[in-house]
Amino acid sequence: MATADVPPKRLRMAAVDDHPIVVEGLVSLLTRGPEGSRARPDTPAVEWLGQTRTFAELRARIDQWPAAPDLVLFDLNLGDGTDPADGIAELVAGGIAVVVLTSEVRPIPIRRAMKAGAAGLILKSDDLPRILEVVRSVSRGDFAVSSDLAFVLATDDDLTPNLAPRELQVLQLLADGVPRKNVGARLDPPVKLATVVTYLNRICRRYQEHGRDVTTSQDAIRAAVADGWFDYPGTGRSG
Repeated sequence: MATADVPPKRLRMAAVDDHPIVVEGLVSLLTRGPEGSRARPDTPAVEWLGQTRTFAELRARIDQWPAAPDLVLFDLNLGDGTDPADGIAELVAGGIAVVVLTSEVRPIPIRRAMKAGAAGLILKSDDLPRILEVVRSVSRGDFAVSSDLAFVLATDDDLTPNLAPRELQVLQLLADGVPRKNVGARLDPPVKLATVVTYLNRICRRYQEHGRDVTTSQDAIRAAVADGWFDYPGTGRSG
């Protein structure tokens, strides 16, 4: 346990987020500490390495830095084509702790990030002191979240039904504008229209079991998008 006689650990930190202004207040708090108060003895001394807009840039910077960061703040919607779960898993495999820093409140993207090995979740709408506590906890090797909502999003697997890959493919094709009668032929291996209908009925039933009013294919598409299984074509989400 840290004491006043033991200097806090120096924590090398970086962030990947395509909205630089979002991280500025957090960096200020982490590097200066709370104004007018004595920093807690377990607060790590932060060495801020910098922020990148894309995961590819972060990977390149890690190769250039004398030592890799101890912790990376990772935005879930970078707009660079990165699969966040893949990026998080790569950092964790390299011994780097990852804390998700996001405005995303859909359960599926957050669930994927947690399963990829993220050690914490910070919602950008939460208070800075709560955010600081997450960084402090993760630096000790603990799992931490910034609010009750963040806890539910990170830990509750029952927020949305699990959809099988083939079911998701059917919904995605319909969302892309493929007529229902042609969806089966676009699957690999192809299936008959009756099988497509079976998939759709199964999806609706799963959502109904979760108390959701999903009775049509369009209802199912809207529910899947709301949960974060995929986005409507041509749309993007920030943070």
